[in-house]
Amino acid sequence: MSNLNENVVGQFSIGDTLGTTFSVFLKRFVPLNLLVLIFQLPMLIWSVSSGLLTASVENPEAAFNSFGNQFIWIAIVSTILSFASASAVVYGVFLDITGRNISIGECLSKSLSVLIPVILSGLLAYIIILIGTVLLVVPGIFAAICFFVVIPVVVVERPGIFASLRRSADLTKGNRWSILGLFLAIMVIAIVLGFISNFITIFFVGTSLNTIAIVISTLIQVLTTTFFLIVGAVTYNNLRNSKEGVSSGEIASVFD
Repeated sequence: MSNLNENVVGQFSIGDTLGTTFSVFLKRFVPLNLLVLIFQLPMLIWSVSSGLLTASVENPEAAFNSFGNQFIWIAIVSTILSFASASAVVYGVFLDITGRNISIGECLSKSLSVLIPVILSGLLAYIIILIGTVLLVVPGIFAAICFFVVIPVVVVERPGIFASLRRSADLTKGNRWSILGLFLAIMVIAIVLGFISNFITIFFVGTSLNTIAIVISTLIQVLTTTFFLIVGAVTYNNLRNSKEGVSSGEIASVFD
């Protein structure tokens, strides 16, 4: 596994990317997961206090009818918080690259400073992926691979909304089969962890262990989200290392 601070020129490697991701995830376990948890807490607290989580598990149709008016607002707030957490974690990963301590306040501040371009770029990429998936599936997968590093591009380079999508597509070009393999690997992890989380929620919600089930399910979701966000940041870093011969330290220097 290569050191993030080295200038690595060569083929993009799935093994190296996953290895580095696990390294960062374990080394910066507390601050990076805490960042994601901070952004997930508002929706979790609202879901528990309103009874939405329990209702959606016990009777999804009744839950939708009861909370139907609020689902649009829930979707909007969730989307904003998700993109904010993505920005914060990407910034945290590059703080790690420079050997600096990850400051929660600094990461939160950075995430807010790029929030609008991150949301707009992320939503545009999502819409394109969705359209491609609805049409023939394969174009959607291709788009997902092309835009795999769009959030890190926005956070690090801030080239603009449409330019961010083009930049992500350019960086992934020539390595898309490898990124597809990486994508499939993390999807397997997502499916397994999602199954565990859903099982815990369905099995225990409504019992005396209701609160414990919610906490465990939330922690699994936080860990999964954090890991995937680190994958994106490390992939972006390694693509620039291999394609452009730019060291990780040089990439992170934009934050100095």
